[in-house]
Amino acid sequence: MEKIIADLELLFQDTLEDSTIKLKRETTANEVKDWDSVNHLLLLHTIEQHFKIKFSLDEMIHFRNVGDICDSILLKKSN
Repeated sequence: MEKIIADLELLFQDTLEDSTIKLKRETTANEVKDWDSVNHLLLLHTIEQHFKIKFSLDEMIHFRNVGDICDSILLKKSN
């Protein structure tokens, strides 16, 4: 899980062009500058490419925090 969060942190920093972003499981969009609805889609696309997975539309809509994204990645990578 720590490796996934570390990878996500780098992806967020790169995508949102902010090297100060620090993530933990509880981090929400409200806590990250520029993590708005448009960048949410861009971040998820970048995450899909990096981890070679695909999120369903339902998953994308219901992610509440970084932990939800991590859990989905772990589930998809274990199948």
